Amino acid sequence: MYSNPKLPEGINTSKEHPLKEFSILLIGALALIVIVTFALGFFGSYLAGKIPYSAELKIASLYDPPDNNDSSKSEQALHAYLQQLADKIARAEHLPEAMKITVHYLDGDTVNAFATLGGNIILYRGLLEKLSTENALSMLLAHEIAHVKYRHPIKSLGRGVAAGIAIAAITGSTHSNALGETGLLTTLHYSRKMEQQSDEEAMRVLYKLYGHINGGAQLFKEFQKMREQQDLGESPALFSSHPLDQQRIDNFKRMATLNQWKTTGELTPLPDFFSIKKTEE
Repeated sequence: MYSNPKLPEGINTSKEHPLKEFSILLIGALALIVIVTFALGFFGSYLAGKIPYSAELKIASLYDPPDNNDSSKSEQALHAYLQQLADKIARAEHLPEAMKITVHYLDGDTVNAFATLGGNIILYRGLLEKLSTENALSMLLAHEIAHVKYRHPIKSLGRGVAAGIAIAAITGSTHSNALGETGLLTTLHYSRKMEQQSDEEAMRVLYKLYGHINGGAQLFKEFQKMREQQDLGESPALFSSHPLDQQRIDNFKRMATLNQWKTTGELTPLPDFFSIKKTEE
C-alpha cells in the first residue's frame, strides 16, 4: 500500500543567509548590466564608424557650434591664423577632401580644446594662452584633427547613444532624448585608445612639418603643471578617458625613440598678435 513519505525538514530552506543570497543575486545582476551596456556601447561605436561622413555632416548641421559672435580685429586675425594652421595640418594628415576642418575660438578661461562632429574644433583662450610656441600649438591642433580623421566623434556618439538606450531599457526610463543627453557638441568622450592614437598621429605630423618634435610635449607638461599647482591630482588610469599626463609624456619619448625622430630643433615662435588677452567686460 502506497503512503506519502514524510519530507525531511528544511528541504526548501537554504543554508545560506538570506542577505548573502540577495547580495550574490544583486552583484550578478549589476555585472550583467555592465557587460550588456559595454557590449552595446562597443557595437554602437563600431557601427557609427561605418556611417558615411556625409551623414555625419548632416547631423552636425543640426547643431550650432559655440562661437564668439562679436570678435575684435585682433581676434579675427587670431582666428584666421588658427584656421590657416589647421588647414596646413589637415593636408599633412591627408584628410579626405570632404573632411573640412573648421576652427572655433572661444574667449573663455576654460583650459580645454576638443574636436566634435563635422570637423568642428573648439579652442578656448584658457588653453591657448598657456602655449609658448607654434610647435606646441601644432601638436594641439594635430591631435584634435586626428580625432576627426579617425572618426572618433561619431564613434563616441554611437557608443553614448547605444549605452544610453541600454541603460534606459534596463531602468525602464521613458526619456528618449538620446542625442541631447550625449552632449553632441561639447561632451563627447574619447577612450584612452583614441587619445593615444591621436597623440601619435600628431607627433608624426609635427615631425613632418618641422623636421623634429621639439615643443610637442609642452601640452602634456602644461596639464601636469596645472594639476600640481591646483593640487587637482589625476584619476586612476582605469577610470580616466585620457591617458595620465606622465603616461603621455613617456609615450611621447617612446615614439620618438622608436621612429628615430629628433627631439631637439629650433622652435617656431607664435605671431605677435597671438598675445591672447581676456576680453574686457
